[in-house]
Amino acid sequence: LRARAFKGETWASGAGVENVIGVLPGRNPALPALTLMAHYDSVPGSPGAADDTAGVAAILEIVRAIKAAGVPARDVMVVITDGEEAGLLGANAFFADHPLAAHAGFVLNLEARGGGGRAAMFETGANNGGAIDLFRATAARPSSTSLSVFVYKLLPNDTDFTVAKARGLAGLNYAFIGRQFDYHSPSSTVAALDQGSVQHIGDEVLGTAKALAFSAALPARAPDLVYGDLLGAMVVAYPPWLGWPILAVAAGLIAAGAWRARREGAFFWLDALKGFGAALLLILGAALALHLTRHATGTGFGFTEQRPLLARFALFEVAMGASGLGALLLVAALISSGRTRLAGTWTGLLLSALAAAVALQIAAPTIAFVVAWPLLAAGAVSALSAAGEVPRRAGLGLGLALIAFTLAWLGGFFHTLLQGLDIPEAPALVVWLAAMMLWPLAWPSPEAGGRRFIPGGLALVAGLGIALWMHATSPWSPRHPQAAEPLFIVEPASGKAWRASPVALGPWSRAVLTADGGRVDRRAFPGFSRPIDAAPARAVAAAAPAITVAHGPDGTIVVNAPAAPDVLALRLDLRTDTLIGGVTLNGRPAPILRRPGRWTHLFWKPAPGGLTVSFRPVGPGSLQIGYAQFLNHWPGDATPLPPMPRDVMAWDLAGSTVVVGARRAAW
Repeated sequence: LRARAFKGETWASGAGVENVIGVLPGRNPALPALTLMAHYDSVPGSPGAADDTAGVAAILEIVRAIKAAGVPARDVMVVITDGEEAGLLGANAFFADHPLAAHAGFVLNLEARGGGGRAAMFETGANNGGAIDLFRATAARPSSTSLSVFVYKLLPNDTDFTVAKARGLAGLNYAFIGRQFDYHSPSSTVAALDQGSVQHIGDEVLGTAKALAFSAALPARAPDLVYGDLLGAMVVAYPPWLGWPILAVAAGLIAAGAWRARREGAFFWLDALKGFGAALLLILGAALALHLTRHATGTGFGFTEQRPLLARFALFEVAMGASGLGALLLVAALISSGRTRLAGTWTGLLLSALAAAVALQIAAPTIAFVVAWPLLAAGAVSALSAAGEVPRRAGLGLGLALIAFTLAWLGGFFHTLLQGLDIPEAPALVVWLAAMMLWPLAWPSPEAGGRRFIPGGLALVAGLGIALWMHATSPWSPRHPQAAEPLFIVEPASGKAWRASPVALGPWSRAVLTADGGRVDRRAFPGFSRPIDAAPARAVAAAAPAITVAHGPDGTIVVNAPAAPDVLALRLDLRTDTLIGGVTLNGRPAPILRRPGRWTHLFWKPAPGGLTVSFRPVGPGSLQIGYAQFLNHWPGDATPLPPMPRDVMAWDLAGSTVVVGARRAAW
């Protein structure tokens, strides 16, 4: 069981799980084991080729390679978990109950959040200095930054590594996140999986795993490092205090560029002030442009709502890139009016980044490099070119190389941030960082006059135009089908039934919902977190789940839902109106029903013996129960589902019968 509190309510999930554990013996079994983790379960309706069969396959091949290299110094323990998607259930069960859990040493966890892309090492244990030293020495074509480690701590996302990390284990967590259309999707098949991504995650982990397996010592705990990869060629890492000398060098280069421009009579402090203001205007303008472009696609926000964008993500990325570039060019055109000079405005723009980098170095030094490294490169180009006023041929090649390399490096961040489709404004920060390198190229010529706004306007119009075209055209195809999740909901107590769908309706699913002549409307049902589309349907025979509430002789209340062969899942909403204690679920203490008057939402996958919740109330009271039982078939006496077109796919629990209802028990 796993439980979380959210907005005063408890959300819990549980199931019977079956992990697969194996040990490759090493020369010294007393040493902590290298632990390789992945999970073999998937979400309903998805083959899970990426998440996480790819991780399982990579681990099996890594173990084969280690075995072929000889007898390792320490045991290599493979933990293939079950129930990760339902709430890290297998990992929790292993680390809480299994005797081999105490043998686990350094953990390498393999995950996926899509069907392609480069494999990134995105999370570490605490005090990662030694682990990063190992990673940078052993990773092949590495993809990782300390920014991802910092940000992941702030996100609500979890993997099996979360459980190991909470128990104080050191380790590294890997995943690829490209082709997110296939994430938790029926399209996550071996045919759709990027084989290069599977190869890359295996290559990334193999070198590190071999080094750990054949070493007599695990990486030492040491303070967190600042680190990042340089386009997969190498990892640069250093202690946080070294960020100050880097910023000092960047400041010196900015000063050198301004000093050289002043000698040419081209630098004025008023222009620098305008450049500083241009940075703020650029961030706001780019955020607005990206916001408008995202909304122009007409796509909603949410996991399933954003799938039209994921079906054509490359095109969406072009639209957002064009709009971001348009904002940059328009701000440069606006600032260049009058007698404003390039040198001062570029220096002011660089000073805005220097101020931000100093603030980050004070508040969060492990992520200051995201601003400091581009700033260092831009400062070097400024120093070479007298802040853009006197470019010399001798330094032109170096300057262009620095610009190209830095823009490619920043492009990786732009690409990653865009994949957070619900925060389209975030990549505006990358546009601002890119402006440090592009500003001299974006600066209009003095002869341009009013025409200086044309390039930026055209880029912005192009971005918005692509987005509007995406809005006006269908993204669905046999490779990227539309999700459909038709459910037949029955309420035995009232004899009513509905055809319903938790995901957005397309032509096929709308026809399914209205097949019995009902009108589609939004409706709330027990067991669903929010109202869903539903239309009244012809009543069918369905029995309510055999949920019983018994009163024990010692005052204990026992709620039992027995197992049934055709049940996919059971959702129970429970609420008491009095204090209770001694809560157990299938005989184990459970952190649910903690506060009177607050709901516990329990999602339970079938397990032998069913589900039993027991508790001991402090005094008289009552228990409210709402339920939704998902059955693995469409009602036999209902109109059958029509064949799906090739551009539609069955999503999640599509085709299920859901029996809903509520009851109350008092004592």
